[in-house]
Amino acid sequence: MNLLWDKIRHSVGLGLDLLYPPRCGGCGAAGQGWWCRSCAAGEAPLGPAGITRARLEDGRPLLEIAWARFAPPLREGIHALKYGGSPQLAGPFGERMARAWRAGAADWAADLIAPVPLHAARQRERGYNQSERLAVVVARIIGCPLERVALTRQRATAQQAQLDRDARQANVAGAFAARPDRVTGRRVLVIDDVYTTGATLRACADALYAAGAAEVAALTLARA
Repeated sequence: MNLLWDKIRHSVGLGLDLLYPPRCGGCGAAGQGWWCRSCAAGEAPLGPAGITRARLEDGRPLLEIAWARFAPPLREGIHALKYGGSPQLAGPFGERMARAWRAGAADWAADLIAPVPLHAARQRERGYNQSERLAVVVARIIGCPLERVALTRQRATAQQAQLDRDARQANVAGAFAARPDRVTGRRVLVIDDVYTTGATLRACADALYAAGAAEVAALTLARA
């Protein structure tokens, strides 16, 4: 049902784009799509530099992959996706993330994709979860099942963008839980928009491992 709804929503969006030409989320140019060629050319793909094989505090592995550097014009595009009411940007951005995943994770096959969840109050305020929108596109392209409820947010947290490194880690500690019936024995790919300090992704990985996940990887659109 969710996949059918995503397809219907996509078709409706295409029809509206014909009636009301979209403005680029990066530069604001009209009639050139949600992400224009000029802004696409201005991205800073990280390539191999965007791949990190990290370890959590308890030594468990976390493969981290990011598409590009968090800098203009991609930074403006991400802000439009998150705060500017432009969920359509998840289309071109999700395609780039899938490209980064295929290039950087040749030896890592995900069993399911889990978006970083928003707290219910913030999702109502924003109208959607940008990480989930990105995850829908990535899942479709790489052919991996999307589990929207594999991860849940247990409590509201302050916005990470307003905090320093230490405060970010404390802010999300214990904020997430994972469902063992969805993740036990499986390799989970977590999707988020921006990697800054990695605190959110590591908190998600901790929750997934605690619920029995076999291994965890993280994929983001940009890295600060």
